[in-house]
Amino acid sequence: MQKRTAALKCADRDVIKYIAVIPMAIGHFTGFVQAGKTDPGDSLLLFLLTQMSLIAPPIFFYFIAEGFRYTRSVKRYMARLLTFAVITQIPFCLTANGTLLTTEFFRYLNVFFTLFLGAAALAVCGSGLKRKTKILLVAALDAVTVVFNSQWMIFGIPIILGFYYFRDHPKKRLICFAACVVTEMFISYMSFETVLGLEYFITDLFLLFTGYAAVTVFYNGERGKHPKFSKWFFYIFYPAHLFVVYAGQLYTGRF
Repeated sequence: MQKRTAALKCADRDVIKYIAVIPMAIGHFTGFVQAGKTDPGDSLLLFLLTQMSLIAPPIFFYFIAEGFRYTRSVKRYMARLLTFAVITQIPFCLTANGTLLTTEFFRYLNVFFTLFLGAAALAVCGSGLKRKTKILLVAALDAVTVVFNSQWMIFGIPIILGFYYFRDHPKKRLICFAACVVTEMFISYMSFETVLGLEYFITDLFLLFTGYAAVTVFYNGERGKHPKFSKWFFYIFYPAHLFVVYAGQLYTGRF
């Protein structure tokens, strides 16, 4: 059984992340450019293309925990995350609103901010502070995701913490992840009609667990052949692909 499990671990970090950005980019482009045409009843293919971006979040949450574990400088690691969160907010706001002159620039934050806050929560947990103080600070960081409507809000940080602390406890890690994503999906779609909501719910959970399986089943623990290039590629790719999405919106007359 152990040999069979070991044989599945065939992909390094960079391979998994390169694979993840493909459905993410396709999903974002389809979702933002073709907004309003992504319901299953309109087009099943379009709906699936849009939702496939959900493969990526579990993968990037996982590698925030891994990056924090192996980084040589927590401060520089967090500074990079915050820097690219701020940079990404420009194209993110443009794709969502068509303009930067809106309060949504500060009230609807991209997932990079959630990744940064997750790393901050790990830093708090690893500090020498008292347990009660740690709990209060992590709760405060989670509250920030709600106040500023950061993507994945209160669930992003617990997922990252679960990946970090339950790395060697597969069952606990799975329970933590499942509890977060099922609750998040339920809250997101509870207002939909029963059939439509169920289709969204099942599809999104399948895609999220696909991303989860990619890192927990196939990741071999290795960085990749070109770690320095890959590190900056993934930081730059996210805001860059959103600028491409915004260009597509302008071309199609969305804004």
